[in-house]
Amino acid sequence: MYVPTQNDPQPAAGPPWWLVIGPGFAALIGLFLLTVVYRFDGGPDLQIDLGMSSQSFLLNVVVAYVVAAALAFPAGLLLGARFPTSVTVPAIVLMLLGVLLVAFGPSSGMILAGRVLNGLGAGAALGVTVALIRRLRTGRGTAAGVTAGLGVLALVIAPVLGGLLSDATGFRVVFVVAALFVFLALVVAGVIGIVTLARPKQA
Repeated sequence: MYVPTQNDPQPAAGPPWWLVIGPGFAALIGLFLLTVVYRFDGGPDLQIDLGMSSQSFLLNVVVAYVVAAALAFPAGLLLGARFPTSVTVPAIVLMLLGVLLVAFGPSSGMILAGRVLNGLGAGAALGVTVALIRRLRTGRGTAAGVTAGLGVLALVIAPVLGGLLSDATGFRVVFVVAALFVFLALVVAGVIGIVTLARPKQA
């Protein structure tokens, strides 16, 4: 019978569960930003205010976001498990720049650039989130279920909240408020990353 010895390689320790909070929060904001441009009760305010055609709105606001996110997701998935903070922080910075461009951009070209940056950051953050959850040693199923549930909620509730706020203040304020949450995600990810690096390594 085989008896393990001290020289046998030990299984790699999974990441601490709290490391998922930063990229997970950013990914949820990214999903929110994907659908917040829509309205259930009429045409999107962003499209109307900028005088965009339906085709231009679809390409510049929706397709650009989805394609950028799809391109960035594999990078987050491949690098996120080993370098979660190093991938998450730049991803959130891209999201923040993108949200600010949408909030203050005067033309459809600026909106397109902002949505591409949004998508790149959100896709990378989602990739990091998935990579970290896959490596959790305990509570993997719970983390995956909670994240998926919150993601669906963010997608569904975004048009409702965005529509209410847009009616009261205009669509640009929706993205200014979103920028505040993105900045909060940046702070959370940075602080958690620093705390995790400062923790003594377990033997």
